[in-house]
Amino acid sequence: QSVTITLEDEIDISRGDMIVYPDNLPRVERHFESMLVWMDEKPMDPNVQLFIKHANNTTRVKFDQIKYKVDVNTLQKSSIDHFELNEIGRVVMTTNKAIFFDPYKKNRSTGSFILIDPMTHNTVAVGMIIDKLNAEDLPSKIVDEKTLEANKSRIHRGECLVQDVQREKRYNQKGTTLWITGLHGSGKNELAFTLEKELFDAGATVVLLDGSSIRSGLSNELDFSPADRAEHLRRVAHISKLLNDQGIITICSFISPDENIRKQVVQIIGEDRFKLIHMDASLEFCKKNKPELYEKFEEGLIANLPGADLQFTTPESPTLVLKPENRATNSKTIMEYLADHKIFPLI
Repeated sequence: QSVTITLEDEIDISRGDMIVYPDNLPRVERHFESMLVWMDEKPMDPNVQLFIKHANNTTRVKFDQIKYKVDVNTLQKSSIDHFELNEIGRVVMTTNKAIFFDPYKKNRSTGSFILIDPMTHNTVAVGMIIDKLNAEDLPSKIVDEKTLEANKSRIHRGECLVQDVQREKRYNQKGTTLWITGLHGSGKNELAFTLEKELFDAGATVVLLDGSSIRSGLSNELDFSPADRAEHLRRVAHISKLLNDQGIITICSFISPDENIRKQVVQIIGEDRFKLIHMDASLEFCKKNKPELYEKFEEGLIANLPGADLQFTTPESPTLVLKPENRATNSKTIMEYLADHKIFPLI
C-alpha cells in the first residue's frame, strides 16, 4: 500500500534515500565486506563491474578482493580467484556511490543485496554485508594486470609519429613522475611549488598536480574515505602517465598514505619513470605547521586524517627521503638527483 509522508522541513529526497531514527543510523559507505553466494552458471569474472541492488538503490559495484571461499561440507576456507555456480565466499567490494546499510545480523533488509549482470540483467549473486573490519582497513584495488592486458587487446591506439627519443631531444629531459608523499603539514606542497619554479627557470617542461587542483575538478565527487582516496590516486596516476608519455616531467604532491596503493600507482606509471620522494616529518611538526587542520580533527569536525585516525604507512624504498628542517636545500637535492641520473638536463 502506498503512503504519503509530509516533512516538516523542505529536504530533497528521492528513491533510494532512507528515513531513519536519529539514534539508529545506518552506515554510509562505498567500501564494505560481504559473504557472497554465486548463482550464475557462468563463472564470476572479478574484473567486470556489476549492478548491485540494495534496498531501493541500484548502482555499479567492483570487486577489490576475494578473500576466500567456504566449503559448505567441511566449512574449510580456501583461496580462489573467482566463484563458480553455488560457491560461497567472503569478498571486499566498492560501489560507485555510497549506500546506506547495516550488517546483515543487525538488519536483514539493509544488510542484504543482489548482484545483476549489466549485459543479461540476470541475478548472478546474492550477498550479506558483514562488519568484521572497518572500511578504512579494507584493501582497495585500482589496477589489475588481467584488466590491463584485456584492455590492450580491445583498445587500439593510433600509431604515434613522434618517438620518445625525439621528445627527449626537443625537451632535453625524460618524462618522469616525481611523487611527493607525506603527512598534512609536512611541507610537501611547499616543496612541490618550489621545485616546479626551479625546474621551469632551468628550462624544463613540467606540470604540477596536487590534491587541491585535482579534487576541485576531476575528483570533485570523491570524499576522503580510503576507497575514494584510492580512486582519486588512480586518476592522478593515469594523468601523470599520459604526461610522461609526452615527455613531460610531472610533480605529484599527494599524501597517498597506503603503501599498497602506492605500489599500484607505480604499476600504472611504470617503475622506470616513477620516483618516490618522502617528506619525512613528525606528527608534532605537522601539527605546528598546520594547526588549524589538526584542531578541526581534535574537535571532531573531520575524519580519515592520515597520521591521526588513518594510518600513514612509511614508504618501504623511496627514491629520496627529505626532512622539512632542510627546506632551504630540499629542492636542490632533487635537482641534483635529476641531473646525476640524466633525467634533466640530458646534456
